[in-house]
Amino acid sequence: MENLDLEHNARFLKRYKLNVTKEELENASKSACHPSALMDGMMMTEKLKSGMTFHMVDAKALHEFGFEAEFAPNFKIALLFSGDMRFQFGQKKKYMEESKKVAKVMNFSEVETCALSARAEEHRSALYLSVEPDWFEQNGIESPEMKQKLSQHLALKDWALPNVLWLQGQQLLNQHDQSYVSRMAREGFSLSLMSSWLETLDQKESAHLKPESRRMNQFKELMNSDEVLTMSLGEISNHLGMSSATLQRYAHEHLSMSLTQYLRKRRLDLAKCALHQDGVSIIEAALLAGYNHSSNFTTAFKRQFGVSPAESHRLIV
Repeated sequence: MENLDLEHNARFLKRYKLNVTKEELENASKSACHPSALMDGMMMTEKLKSGMTFHMVDAKALHEFGFEAEFAPNFKIALLFSGDMRFQFGQKKKYMEESKKVAKVMNFSEVETCALSARAEEHRSALYLSVEPDWFEQNGIESPEMKQKLSQHLALKDWALPNVLWLQGQQLLNQHDQSYVSRMAREGFSLSLMSSWLETLDQKESAHLKPESRRMNQFKELMNSDEVLTMSLGEISNHLGMSSATLQRYAHEHLSMSLTQYLRKRRLDLAKCALHQDGVSIIEAALLAGYNHSSNFTTAFKRQFGVSPAESHRLIV
């Protein structure tokens, strides 16, 4: 069995014990591969530059064996391409079998014992991505949803994986060398896998927003857009699905002024910017602000900025 960067295999292990019978050890010692070989194939673990730990296995058990281990707190995403896993965490027994395009998301929020067994001739190919709990905080990921996930000890959830990640994971089983290309492929895949899972949390947080919170976010987004400058009050009400009374209430609560005052201010700001930066005429600036008569535009402009459009224009020129 090829075994690369073995020191990282113990990254999340506090105690490890291999369980095999005397007969099985004697048979294994006769193997031509290695005097103590129990598996035939590939297994590797690598500490990535991103701080994550990547583990990959594609091997067959030559003899029946099992192990007991004590895991330190960690968060793990597992992709099982073939075979199955029968393991026990403390008193909880878990079974994981091959499932098309479904990853297992596991969390150990505290130290936990684990036991796993393998049958003779059983083949398993899988990828595992693990991080320590503080990895998320170190990378600025501190959402309420994330904190809740990390507090759920022994949580085991299914995650329907994007097709492209499933295919990339399978291809990596053939890239277990230490060439620059293979190492970059593992790093890139791991970052894509983790970021894709984190995106599912963002979507859940958005879905869990209260209706009032969603409407408030929609209101603020529209008010900050350029689109709103060309809309009437009725069009804004219809766009947001609000009555005119609710719309005005939102304006006073979140803009500290009426909607009419807000739109007038934004349009005048736009006209002033056009006068200063684009060199438009006063008539063009008036039309840009929504005024058909330059006299009305001049009155509103002076009320807003303390000088007339002509005076403002001369100051810049």
